[in-house]
Amino acid sequence: MKFSTRDLVYIAIFGALWGLLEITIGSYLHVLFPPLADTFLVGVIMGSLGILTSLVGRRFVPKAGAVLMMAVIAMLLKALSLGGVTLGPMLAILMEGLLMELGLLAWRGQSPWSFALAGALAVSWNFFHKFVMMRLLYGTAIVEVALKMAKDGAKMLGMDPSAVALILGVLFVVRFIVGALAGWAAWGIGLAVAGRRAQRFETGDMAH
Repeated sequence: MKFSTRDLVYIAIFGALWGLLEITIGSYLHVLFPPLADTFLVGVIMGSLGILTSLVGRRFVPKAGAVLMMAVIAMLLKALSLGGVTLGPMLAILMEGLLMELGLLAWRGQSPWSFALAGALAVSWNFFHKFVMMRLLYGTAIVEVALKMAKDGAKMLGMDPSAVALILGVLFVVRFIVGALAGWAAWGIGLAVAGRRAQRFETGDMAH
């Protein structure tokens, strides 16, 4: 699908905004939250902010591939930040963009439901991200990662550590729901912003 110059400008703006949020707020949250909560809370918060930013941008560029392009821009900005190239956050941003695209394509057409599905899939990646990174970087077995995640989740949620399946299920479902809510919110915000923008153009035309 071809993109106009205006489309590319919007993609650059919203992609850059996503990247700046990752560099600033993301870095601050990693310092603010303790290690046990870091993977879950920071991932969910930053994933939700990325969804809000990119899906609002999708309202202005309603074309397949727009969100993925925003994700690539955000990823490159993250790579150029003071912390240097970090594989984990870069992979997370790229996968969130890809999963949002898949969610939008699966539902076919822009609607609050397609945005909710896109957001749910994107934040859900945070659950699988640790499995992938621990396997890639350290060769850790999936079962070992799952047990460690359940142990940390039990401390954070105040649950019995032996209920591994339940804890992992809760951690996944919370991510899914938060992502869906972020996607739904992005639809409403994008609709409001687009409406205000159209109203300003109409007012300007009347003034002339």
